[in-house]
Amino acid sequence: MICSVFVVCGCSDAVERAGVEQNDSLKKVHVAHANSSASKKCCSPNEDSLLICDEFRSKFESKKYLCVISYSNECPIAKAYIKTIQNFVKQFGDTIQFCLLDPGVGSRSISGMEDLLFHDNLGVVCGRLGIKVYPQAVVMNCLTRSKIYSGKIDDRAVSLGVVSKVATKNYLADVLKDIILGKPNTVASNEPIGCFVGPFDSIKNK
Repeated sequence: MICSVFVVCGCSDAVERAGVEQNDSLKKVHVAHANSSASKKCCSPNEDSLLICDEFRSKFESKKYLCVISYSNECPIAKAYIKTIQNFVKQFGDTIQFCLLDPGVGSRSISGMEDLLFHDNLGVVCGRLGIKVYPQAVVMNCLTRSKIYSGKIDDRAVSLGVVSKVATKNYLADVLKDIILGKPNTVASNEPIGCFVGPFDSIKNK
């Protein structure tokens, strides 16, 4: 939200009214200043948002690399990836930090991965990472604060409600393997398919 304060000062050609109008103008400036001070709250970063960001960073950004997967047990497409996500954590979890991001829908965690669940009830983290559907994978370098990959886990999700049994392109697995091997990422980001996140102000302002 952008808060603006406009001060309108009238001018008169009549000399005898100059003093009166000057006083009126000064009053308007004082009123505008008061309104500006009162509106600083809406122009300043939301305190809850800052707390959420701090909590997220302290919990999940201790390692060099972070893989965030938006997830909800309410979404059939996301549920189809439970075993895949479990395998990722088991295979890459020593080097890469994982986070199951609940996009404000009150999701339950995958069994055995309760510590990896983060409830993003205001959509702050989703907005920050550009997450608009679930499941969606985002891989970050926490040291450089740069995004390495964003998009599909693999190509099994064909459309809403349609998930193939076998993947032919394993986007996220390839990204994570390159990280482990110390290779530069060669997998292009793409548009994920899943249940829509939001609406949140942090998403709409992106």
